[in-house]
Amino acid sequence: QVLVENGGTVVIGGIFEQEEVDDVTKVPLLGDLPVVGNLFKNRAKTANKRELLIFLTPRVIADRGLSR
Repeated sequence: QVLVENGGTVVIGGIFEQEEVDDVTKVPLLGDLPVVGNLFKNRAKTANKRELLIFLTPRVIADRGLSR
């Protein structure tokens, strides 16, 4: 249960995702050589973080028919 004033915003939920990727690119044949193979390789680590939040902003709309 949440109490929010008219026009106020509240976060009601969300999802968090984290991804880590290790990528290796190399020159064919030369990257596989022992000892000197590392000179022909490129290693990259990538970390991605994503977050999805759900916001709710209630607004009370007056019924004009009830005000008579």
